[in-house]
Parts: sequence; C-alpha cells; structure tokens
Amino acid sequence: MSTATGSHAGRRTILAAMTVANAMILVDQTAVPLALPDIAQDFGVSSTLVQWVLTASLLPLAGLLVLGGRLGDLFGRRRVFLLGSVVFAGASAVGGLAPDFPVLLAARVCQGAGGALMLPATVAILSDAFEPRERGRALGTMGGVAATAGALGPTIGGLLTSGVSWRAVLLINLPLLVVTLWATLRAVPPDGPRRTGVHVDLVGATLLGLVLVGLVFGFAQTTTDGWTAPDVVVSLVVAVVAAVLFVWWERRTADPLLDLHLLRSSRDYRGATISQGLAGMAEMGLGLILPLALVLNLQMDPALAGLALLATTVPMVVIAPLVGRWYDAAGGRPPLVVGFGLLAVSGVLLALGMPQNAFWWLLPGLVVYGIGLAVVLTVNDPVGLDTVPEHAHGQASGVSATAEQGGGAIGIALLYALLHLTYLQALVDGAAERGLPPLTAEAGTALRDALENAEQTGLRPSTFDPRVVEYLDVAERASDQGYVVAFLAVSVLAVIGVVTSAWLVRRPPDPDTEAAEAETPDVAWGEDGTRDGPGGTVTPS
Repeated sequence: MSTATGSHAGRRTILAAMTVANAMILVDQTAVPLALPDIAQDFGVSSTLVQWVLTASLLPLAGLLVLGGRLGDLFGRRRVFLLGSVVFAGASAVGGLAPDFPVLLAARVCQGAGGALMLPATVAILSDAFEPRERGRALGTMGGVAATAGALGPTIGGLLTSGVSWRAVLLINLPLLVVTLWATLRAVPPDGPRRTGVHVDLVGATLLGLVLVGLVFGFAQTTTDGWTAPDVVVSLVVAVVAAVLFVWWERRTADPLLDLHLLRSSRDYRGATISQGLAGMAEMGLGLILPLALVLNLQMDPALAGLALLATTVPMVVIAPLVGRWYDAAGGRPPLVVGFGLLAVSGVLLALGMPQNAFWWLLPGLVVYGIGLAVVLTVNDPVGLDTVPEHAHGQASGVSATAEQGGGAIGIALLYALLHLTYLQALVDGAAERGLPPLTAEAGTALRDALENAEQTGLRPSTFDPRVVEYLDVAERASDQGYVVAFLAVSVLAVIGVVTSAWLVRRPPDPDTEAAEAETPDVAWGEDGTRDGPGGTVTPS
C-alpha cells in the first residue's frame, strides 16, 4: 500500500531535505582525507594516528546504522531523523572548535552516531513520501546527488583546508543542518503514536559493532605491525567470532536488529546489500588513496588535488539523473552489471596510468570511475527497497547504509594496508637493486617524516634531509607499485560486483501490479517479508 503523503511541493521539499542530509553525511567522510595533514600538524600527531579522525566517524556510523533504521521503524522515522540531526550538528560544532586531538576524536565518534540515526531515515522517509511509480526516480535522484556530492568531497575539503582551515570542513555542516531541520519540520508529516512493548536489540548492535571494529582495527594495524602480530590476529579472530554470534543471536531473539528473513526472502535485497558493501569499499578506499597519489606522486597541493578530482564528479552530474530512469525501465540488473564493469575497467586504467606520474594519464581512469560509481550508487537503494515490505523500509535502508559505510571503513583499512605493505617491500627491493645502503632506522624515520610533511605541502626534494634525498626516486617508484596494487584490488572487488549483481538481481514487479495487489483485502505483507494471499504464501524474488 502506498504511503505517499502531502502535495507535490511538499514531496519536493522532502526530497530536497533528505538529499541534503544524505549528501552531507557522505561529504563529511570524503572531505576529511585532504584535511588530515593539517590536523596532524596542528595537534602534533603522526600520519598513522591522524587517520583515526576518519575511522572514528566511520566505525560508529557503520556499526549503528542498522540500529538507527530499526529505531526509526519502532519509534518514528521523523523523530529519529531529527534526533540524529541535532547530535550530528552538535558534534560538528565541537569537532570544528576542538582544542585538542582527543576532543576531536570524541566529536567524530558522536558525528558517526548522529549520522547513523539520520541516514536510514532519509531513504525510508523519502520512500514513504512517493508513490511506487515515482519512487525509483526519487530515490535515484537522492542517491545520484549524494554520490555526486560525495565525489565533490575531496574538492570541498581541499579548498576549505587551503583557503580557510581544516576546521571549516566540519563547521560547514551547521548551516546545512539548519536548512535540513527547517525543511523536515515543515514538510515531513509527524509520526504516529510510539509503539509500545517493543525491545531494541542492543546485543545484536554490540556484536555487529565488534565485527566492524575488529576488521578495521586488524587491517589498520597491519601497516605498522604486520599480518602475524598478536593485536592483528586477535582483532580479526574477534571479528569472526562476533559475526558468528551475531547470526546466531539474530535468528533467536524476538526483536532482531536485522531480520534475516528479509535477506532470505529477496534476491534483489541480498544483491543490493552486497553491491552497496563493495561500492563502499571502492568509494571510501579510493577517497583516501587518490588524494595521496595526487599530492605525493603528482606533486599537487591539496587545493589543486581537490580540483583535479572533479574529473570523477562531472560525469556523475550528467549520468546520475539518467540512471533512475534506466532503472525504472530495465530494472536493477543491467545498470549494476554495467556500473561494476566500468569500475573494474577504471581500476585497470588507473593502474596503467599511475607509473607515468602525470594527471593526463590518470584522467581516463578517473572519469570512468566516476561514471561507474554513479551508476552503482544511484541504483542500489531502489533495488534494495522495491521487494521489501514498507514496514521494514527503515531497517532495510539501515542495512544498505551499513553495508556502504562498513564496507567503506573496511575498504580504507584494506586498500591502505595493501598500498603500504607493497610500498615497503618495493622500497627495500628498489634500494638493493640500485646499490643503495639499506635504510637505517634513523634514516627511515627521517624519510617517513619528510613524506608525511609532503602530504600537506606537496613533494619538494629541496626541502628533504640530504641523508634521504637519494632514496626519493626509489620511494616514488615503490609508491607507484603500491597504488597499482590498490587500484587492481578495486578491479577485483568490481568483478565480484558484476558476478553477484548478474546472479542475484532481478527485474522488480510492475508498480501497477503491485498497487493492485496492495488494494486487494485478502493480500497482505507478513512480518517475515512474505505475502499471504488466496494462492498461498508468496516470497518476493
């Protein structure tokens, strides 16, 4: 049954408000990487430690998204969205004014928690506001604009950091949130009475959080400790055990955080969830790696690097509005297969162009990457929601967003670990091939510190310690190899996306047929995601 409400103008206001909120959360993640060098310098922390400014937000965002969607289903999506917006705004203000590094990290954790309440509600509120015939286009518009804004994040982050301060990257959220809150209060209908006698699955939320934290922390520590270090092994084992316990608990608790019946009942929902996770790994992982490549290897300053990444954004502006129509006409499988295919090609093009250390060699890969990512991210939400009962839209969108943000956190840690480990091995091999003496611990530290400073200023050999200048060319070639491995890893992820999308995603039911079924009194959705009717139980597929 359709839950579309309000006038045409009201629905457009809801679309604008939810799109701004959705985009703002994504930009908050993608704009931060180019601000990290300035943050490290201001607070005197290492490049390894400063990466937790990004991860500190991603982990609670990913770990609490399903809980946020479930809370919206239980207590009202408008209420939960407004609460999350207030938390996000307060945390943005505290982070932008943070006097020291621990306060900044705490604010980023709160930002992630606020975003986890907001993000699932944006999809569910928008889905409820539009009729089935218009829903795909509305969700596609929001997803496309949000993906475009997320791609603009590095440009925004570079310009704000260079032109104003890294603090502006966080404080810019405040005026956007004011507009979003005003539009939400004006256009989104109030929630009905709160449901009584319901329980929030805190055990499931804790176990899911342990899965994500264990994976991300374990992958991140490999860059300093190696794969066999005790903290790495323990973290990854904790993640695996927590994942097994999470599935066991969710199948037995009365009010699960994640209704596994939804994943079992809908192939499209499973396919969209996997797709969202893979896209998040590529999107967030390359969101950290591409700025480093442009600043260190192509010797751009942060502002210019941000502008150069417009090459990934401009194609999105053109493509995203068309993808929603493509989905409405052809279903989800063709766009997803094509989108992931383009992402696979982009990884190969970037890997081929990186050793040339010239922007024009990277440009084709950046453009193809932007197109492929726009197609995948625009289509994922409507694919996931079209075969899920409306009462579970909040939870379904929470799962989808968890897959993207959780995949993003894992992608950052995994791709950076691959880059770093490949770089270290290639640096050792390259120095030996050129007959250079092995780097001493002191010289290695000096080279690392000089390269970390270059992340902010651009790589200028004249500013380097004379003891390490002779290693610069070797380090550049070694980093090229690291980037090549990371880019090819994205291609592997994209190929997995092609296979899973082709296998799982089907054409959704016709909106006219779905509406007619919804108007039939003896056909209704069951709580387990099936429909009971005169012909028996029907499972969406």
